Amino acid sequence: MQAVLALLSDNEFHSGEELGAALGVTRAAVWKRLKKLEAIGVTVHSVKGRGYRLPSPVELLSEDALRENGVPNDVAIKLAFETESTNGDAKHYISQGLPLPVLISVERQTQGKGRRGRQWESGVAKNITFSFAWRFDNGPNVVEGLSLAVGVAVARVLKKAGIPNPGLKWPNDVQVDGQKICGILLEMVADQDVCHVIIGVGLNVEMNDGIMTHVDQPWTDLVSRLKSRPSRNVILAELTKELIDICQLFEDGNGMKHFQYQWQAYDVLFNQTVTVSTVSQQRQGIARGIDQKGALLLEENGELVALHGGEISVRRV
Repeated sequence: MQAVLALLSDNEFHSGEELGAALGVTRAAVWKRLKKLEAIGVTVHSVKGRGYRLPSPVELLSEDALRENGVPNDVAIKLAFETESTNGDAKHYISQGLPLPVLISVERQTQGKGRRGRQWESGVAKNITFSFAWRFDNGPNVVEGLSLAVGVAVARVLKKAGIPNPGLKWPNDVQVDGQKICGILLEMVADQDVCHVIIGVGLNVEMNDGIMTHVDQPWTDLVSRLKSRPSRNVILAELTKELIDICQLFEDGNGMKHFQYQWQAYDVLFNQTVTVSTVSQQRQGIARGIDQKGALLLEENGELVALHGGEISVRRV
């Protein structure tokens, strides 16, 4: 499917005969592949006498493009058309003892996970879904607050891309004007003093309304916010470079100190009355930023309480 999608990516008409010749298959086989693309959510326009084309251009991810945009050679790059979960692929990669860091990204993720067991929707070759894995040799304690620092990295890249007002909602939602544009999910594979961290990121570049019908919160994407279509390869490369810098800062165990005030500069809940819900209880107070470990500071009846991540949901009242 990737090969035929690549041929159609220029948004021009291509005849079945032309596509068949390029792929080395019959026109009937081309038709079957196009039907498979449509079955996974890719719209293909068909016009008799002219051929097939996509409704808008598609930019497929490319290792060459990522390297050209600054992803260093010591970061392994693994790209595929489809997988169940890039975080799952990263766990498998780590279990094989292969060299880190590694960047794993795909055009389509079928069983992506968000926080609290939610499914993360990604579409096909439209958004950015990736995992970045790093080895920390000083144990799991050094990564405290890392997910918040990743939020800062995403906000920086969005600002560089032309989004004037990205915001962060504790613990790790990235928003624009109150609408979610990016989700972050960290998973840890610890073995004594060695800790492997998998940073999973899903960023809406060009989201399809059809696959977002059951999403229960406001959302947005880059294409609807920017004057021109951003390059997925450029955005992914920028995010990767930011994550390299962050992981290096966290190596010494003082990472969150570098990011506490940077994170608070993007904090959309600061000084807002919020409801904090866990599985067993609900409490209300005023959000007062975060501490040096990345915990949410909640002013409750005049007292400041530090709340750590996990199965916690925070909403503005």
